[in-house]
Amino acid sequence: MQLRKRRHRVRRLENERELPQVRGPHRRVDRRPRQDFVQAPGGIGLKNAVSDSNVITLKGRKFKNAVLVAGLPGIGLVGKLAVDQISRSRKAERVAQLYSPHFPNQTIAMRNGKLKPFTMRFTHAKLKRGEAVFLKGDLQPMTVEGQYEVTASALGYARKIGVKRVIAMAGYAVEKIGKQPEIYCAASNPKLFRELLKKGAKRTPVKAIPIVGMAGLLPALAPAYGLEGACLLVETNGTKFDARGAKRLVEFLGGVFGEKFDVAGIDARVKKIEKAFLEMRPPQQMQPPQAEVPKGDLSYIR
Repeated sequence: MQLRKRRHRVRRLENERELPQVRGPHRRVDRRPRQDFVQAPGGIGLKNAVSDSNVITLKGRKFKNAVLVAGLPGIGLVGKLAVDQISRSRKAERVAQLYSPHFPNQTIAMRNGKLKPFTMRFTHAKLKRGEAVFLKGDLQPMTVEGQYEVTASALGYARKIGVKRVIAMAGYAVEKIGKQPEIYCAASNPKLFRELLKKGAKRTPVKAIPIVGMAGLLPALAPAYGLEGACLLVETNGTKFDARGAKRLVEFLGGVFGEKFDVAGIDARVKKIEKAFLEMRPPQQMQPPQAEVPKGDLSYIR
């Protein structure tokens, strides 16, 4: 009789194999849908690839009180340049990739023969003051729904691997910049805000600044996942590739982590990106130069 019940239970679970099993007092099956990410140590398979983002783990790592540092494309490309530089200089190990139907349905055929789909990558490096996980990417989702959905996937994965703090970076367009670009900050709690002020960041120069994109969503929604978040905005003149602003962010993060990060590779990286940009976009399709920021106007795009 017990063997028959066990076989019946096995068949029932096979029919519900997409549902996680939770062994409670009555051995009930949790019927909530599986969340956040897919772990596929062998072949990688995407779950609900039409409607959902998928985080595919390449290394099953867990960290203690790690910091997620996000730098995605935006104005001046400052956040992306900064995160790419730190990740490369510290030889960060790739631990996961985020695939999403909210990214363009294009794949890049590289000269070396590789196929490169649009993804976001998580890399890890051990620093003096703990573990750092870097979120890198070549683009952001183009729709409001996509921004929220990809942000939720990234934060869900970050929480699962032990991240406790999220720091996102972006550019803040201004007309004039002093000897060095200022960094403004905002945070999800007063303690983190004061901590960043002590490191040299400043309060925003105006009462409210709209932050569009994942640079704002990641830290703002972090508390919903039990994390704390902050956004760093560096002054930029709005050029396509602002190496100066990126270097300032790298130096500031060095103070946060108690490290001295190398900034020498940023200029070379900018030249490489500019060359790739020109090769991928024919001259007749090049976008016109960005409009100048009106005098006295302070604005942030993403």
